[in-house]
Amino acid sequence: MIRNDYDVLVVGAGPAGSSAARSAAEEGLRTLLIDRKLEIGVPNKCGEFLPSFEEMKKLAPNVKELEKIFDPPEDCIVNRTKYVRFFFPKDREIVVPFKGVVVDRKLYDKYLAMEAARAGAEVSLLTRFLTLLKDETGIRVRTIDTEFEIKSKIIIGADGTNSNIARSAGLVTLRGSLDFSVGFQYEMVRVEHDPDYVDMYFGREYAPGTYAWIIPKGDDVANVGTGIRTPFMVKGTNIRDYQRNFVTKHPIASKKLKKATPTAIKAGYIPVGGPLSKTCVRNILVVGDAAGQTIPTVGGGVPTALICGEIAGRKVAEHLNKDEALVNYESEWRNLLGETFENSLKLRKISDIIFRSDKTLEFIIDHGWLNEDAITNLIFCRIDAKMKLAEKTLLRFLSSTFSL
Repeated sequence: MIRNDYDVLVVGAGPAGSSAARSAAEEGLRTLLIDRKLEIGVPNKCGEFLPSFEEMKKLAPNVKELEKIFDPPEDCIVNRTKYVRFFFPKDREIVVPFKGVVVDRKLYDKYLAMEAARAGAEVSLLTRFLTLLKDETGIRVRTIDTEFEIKSKIIIGADGTNSNIARSAGLVTLRGSLDFSVGFQYEMVRVEHDPDYVDMYFGREYAPGTYAWIIPKGDDVANVGTGIRTPFMVKGTNIRDYQRNFVTKHPIASKKLKKATPTAIKAGYIPVGGPLSKTCVRNILVVGDAAGQTIPTVGGGVPTALICGEIAGRKVAEHLNKDEALVNYESEWRNLLGETFENSLKLRKISDIIFRSDKTLEFIIDHGWLNEDAITNLIFCRIDAKMKLAEKTLLRFLSSTFSL
């Protein structure tokens, strides 16, 4: 039974929401986590590939107690990978050592929600957010058979891309079409692929504005998907056309998939425009995809959602228990991850120029500007002095050569 009032109400039981709910409940706050779905983690729209804990320490070196925030349990992990392999036009291939884990998101998301419940948070499914109350002292929700109001001192929106909480609170969420990617993937069986490698494929013919992927889930099962951004698409096409093209015609991937059969179809929107300019207003916070806290270059959002969710719950507790400013939530996540997001957005914008045409990409490859070091910097969202110089040279040269 849902009570009449809470200290903190979290909308959305994905990684960000469950992390925030657990963190708040551990601090003794009366916490409610709601989700509109029948079952947490279903449907799963994710590629399910995450950095290993070892790689996460490199990606987020300043985050304390990272093992508590990010350490998927063994029974949620279906494969451990060792390398990421990048395929570019003109048969260019770059392999980068990078340890990863492939998780079953249905199991992992449910595990995270269970951890929140074990910490003391209440969980309510089939509970849909309708609107904020006029004085923002709570929300109105709909369950299967009724509508009612829930009072709460603090509201955390973890309700994904195009967050209803963010828009209702007046946070600026409008973005350009370049700031959103659409992912469409199959889970496939009978895939002939080395389980040590995650593959990423680039080229306008298959994944305009982003990349396609094969993420092995162990044995002969893999997530096989395509990402697109609409400004890069050929007029009259849709994402299913590109997915079909990738699976059946890509000179490398199609050979691995010639015997493969889909067992699930997954699709979803991914924010790749960096965080919102403001993620805290009055007594409302947004976190995870709702706050745009995904890595723009690759669209990955689970690790950052877990980190920012933990910060959100803890800062809410400090606000209510110690009268500290709620906006400290924003200060802390920006201090820990702001540079990572900023660098990744810069790199994505450079990539937008490079990937505008395969001709441009081939030029970069021919001149040796795309190598293992550059790819490693891309993965870890680093911009060193060499890359800054390359950026200036690249933009100047491409602008004059290709009339960009």
